[in-house]
Amino acid sequence: MERKYYYRKRPKNAKGVYEVLIFDLDNKPFPPLIIFYHYQLNRLAKNTLHNYLEALLPFFTWLDKFSSYQGQRVQWNSETGAIRHAIDTYFREELNCIVSLPSNGSNYALVQKTSTTSYSFNQFNSAIKIFYKTMIHKKMYLYQNPLIDEQFHSSKEPTNKQGERKDKPRMPAVAGTEKPFKKTHRKLTDSYFKIVNNEWIPIVITDRKLPLKVYAAGDKAGWRLREKVIARLLFDTGARASEIIQMTMEGYRESQSILGAQVIDKGSHEHRIKLIHFNSETLTLLKRYINTERKKIDPLGLNFDQLPGEAPIFLTERNTALTYKAWYPHWAKAMKKQGLSLNPHKARHWYVTERMRTIKEMASCKADLEQGREVLVEYMGWKSKEEMLNVYEHTFKEEEASNAALEFNEIMRKREQEYLKERKLNRKSDQKNKIEVINGPSSVTLDVQEDQEIFDLFEGLEEELDD
Repeated sequence: MERKYYYRKRPKNAKGVYEVLIFDLDNKPFPPLIIFYHYQLNRLAKNTLHNYLEALLPFFTWLDKFSSYQGQRVQWNSETGAIRHAIDTYFREELNCIVSLPSNGSNYALVQKTSTTSYSFNQFNSAIKIFYKTMIHKKMYLYQNPLIDEQFHSSKEPTNKQGERKDKPRMPAVAGTEKPFKKTHRKLTDSYFKIVNNEWIPIVITDRKLPLKVYAAGDKAGWRLREKVIARLLFDTGARASEIIQMTMEGYRESQSILGAQVIDKGSHEHRIKLIHFNSETLTLLKRYINTERKKIDPLGLNFDQLPGEAPIFLTERNTALTYKAWYPHWAKAMKKQGLSLNPHKARHWYVTERMRTIKEMASCKADLEQGREVLVEYMGWKSKEEMLNVYEHTFKEEEASNAALEFNEIMRKREQEYLKERKLNRKSDQKNKIEVINGPSSVTLDVQEDQEIFDLFEGLEEELDD
């Protein structure tokens, strides 16, 4: 069995201070990560903290097995220079990033992803920075934070870099989840390893049949009702996959709508403050899943109307609440079988694109358009609405410009065809008149025949153009 760092959750009936225990290569508890996880548990969203832990475990495995600095293995509590060297090497060799030092002599490193860069490189950069902040706060790491650029300062920019999510960096303005600073703020960060060319922007999905392709992929992969319902909810609601997977019966009943549910919004710290809406066919499938597949797993065999409020809607085969980590392989398998390069979050981008398109198609005046946009902003919970809307508006303008150019080219093609046909008819009419009035000597007749051959040649060329 491969030796690596791993974690185990504390059993529900077991007593203890720590919810999660992390073990090192020798299967011994590893206090630094255990304390880090416990300290951040009430500061970060559970999903975020879990993702950070998943990004850190491979690093600590690599650190113990393969790291080297001045001929010695690097320990997690080695001095700042050793840790920076180790992280630099990890970025290059394990995450396939390009790491470079700026030519101006500044004391930081630039990290750039490549086509083979691991998708977790950004999460790792954030996670390792917060890990060492925690260790310094707990007085377990005695050196300067290796993830902080000590020369970073700016008297002209806002000094409060903290986002609305505690202990997490501020999202870019275009994400729409936090009120933005000035546009120049995003260029500044106190991180020693600065990620470049990685600005997050929403994706515009213009394929109107995308949900049908995903459903077909699920059928091909043998999805059960649970996966089918979650997929439909993704496209019906525009919600994030984690928000849907964590749905409870209480959330459904508190929505006061038969076709709606309250879910835990991203960054809401376990408060159900987001209302989502779905269609009647999805509700029918949801009830069928609860009354059949879920009922068989539930030891009490409760149906849709009998489930208590705190009951999670989606269960694993072991009768535990479904998690994103347990659900995602089903999605990935279906997309791979169908040849689709599609992560679940793109369903959210598709939803916004279609809502924007529908608003534009149904608006009869500017007031209707503005009202539709305001309703969408409220539903999606965007705070920097103008920047989010502009991304989608820009795409629609490009699409309209492209369609206009294609329409113009088609008009020009038709005009050219009409002109050639008209020219052909005129030439035939003129030639007929010329032949009828010729009564001269044979030499003139030969000239006329030669002219006719030349005319036939041009006529043949025009017919080839017509084809």
